Amino acid sequence: MVVTRSSAAAEDTKAKGESYLVIGGCGFLGRYIVEQLLERGETQVAVFDLVQRHFDTNVTFYIGDISKEEDVVNAITKSNATAIIHTASPAHGLGAQVYELVNVIGTRNVIDASIEHGVKKLVYTSSAGVIYNGIHDITSADERLDFPIKPLDAYNHTKVQAEKMVLSANSPEFKTCAIRPAGLFGPGDRQVIQGFYNVIKNGQTRFQIGDNNNLAEFTYVANAAHAHLLAIDKLDSTYPYSSFRDPIPSIDLSLGGFRIPTSEARPLGPNTEPTERDLLAARKFESGQDEESDLRPVLRNRMDQFASEANELDQGGCPIAGQAFFVTNGEPTYFWDFARTVWRELGADLSKPPFVIPTMIGMLIAALAEIYSKLMKREAGFTKFRVAIASQNRYYDIERARRLLGYEPVIGLEEGMRRWTEWYKTEMSKMGQAGETAKTK
Repeated sequence: MVVTRSSAAAEDTKAKGESYLVIGGCGFLGRYIVEQLLERGETQVAVFDLVQRHFDTNVTFYIGDISKEEDVVNAITKSNATAIIHTASPAHGLGAQVYELVNVIGTRNVIDASIEHGVKKLVYTSSAGVIYNGIHDITSADERLDFPIKPLDAYNHTKVQAEKMVLSANSPEFKTCAIRPAGLFGPGDRQVIQGFYNVIKNGQTRFQIGDNNNLAEFTYVANAAHAHLLAIDKLDSTYPYSSFRDPIPSIDLSLGGFRIPTSEARPLGPNTEPTERDLLAARKFESGQDEESDLRPVLRNRMDQFASEANELDQGGCPIAGQAFFVTNGEPTYFWDFARTVWRELGADLSKPPFVIPTMIGMLIAALAEIYSKLMKREAGFTKFRVAIASQNRYYDIERARRLLGYEPVIGLEEGMRRWTEWYKTEMSKMGQAGETAKTK
């Protein structure tokens, strides 16, 4: 079924510019991608999804099921798509069969139909969870880390399969890449924030699993959408090898501006016999009078992910196509600090100190809860997975996305959390008003 905005939706295929099809464009992330395409003036934007919502004008809708090949072909051919952003993904908790249908069969349909009908570019929304097995910490991981032998769960197993298919399909005629966002949040999310709010309703905000020394990573949804647009725009590009030797700035959207001293600007401390040149460099840095030319190039070694590229002497570059990119806010934070910030913004009283439960005890309680829920034939609310998420390190190195895509988060973690919670409070108020109205009828 196709729902068009006007007769102009089926313009001549010879129209100039890219023709975009956002698969899952009515979903949480997909909606932001569509909005950003429209905001920058794109006129050929179509959405393929199970339902039509959010957009009344300037978007062509193709309603269908990604697991059905004929529906995918219909959307691609009728939209005359040249560039596809595939964000469709089922929510957690729907079961392995649904994940297989959408993430594996659906993605296979998109790839095959794209190649057959001349689509030039495909950006796939993968997940940072594809390298996480729920057992080992993820500490400043980059894209060199392989997939685990045993994936965390059925959802991440199918995301791994889909990402492999997308990257294997990359060719000079059909360029592909994958974006791996971590911990998406923001206005429009009704799953993650509902979990936080349920903790408040159940009076559980005082409980903390682990010592809160574990860093977690989150991504404001508009930043993730921005990364997808950068990827689709740059799939034909390469990143100059020589630029791997240049330093990149710190991300300071939430913490405020600060400068990172180079080894040249820190001659004191271990240096017991500083030269006059060392002292001058230190004085310049301390007074804030150092210049960009004072900074040394990035020094890379064999442990660095871009060591070989930085040593390339030719004039070539590193291709964007065929790669996966971790995308986050670039601001790792302690997990329970993040949780308590959300609870506080939602009105919780956090004046009393937390009751800390050791991680191993939390795992034991979760295991018992899972057994009990299985016997009662209902979904467990407290699981070993949630204990792992709350007590393990999970943060990533996003240098690849920053360098090759030019990605920088636009909305900081602090501002993103404020917008997220304000939106949710407004939504709750609307639902409360609707409930009161229904009672009076």
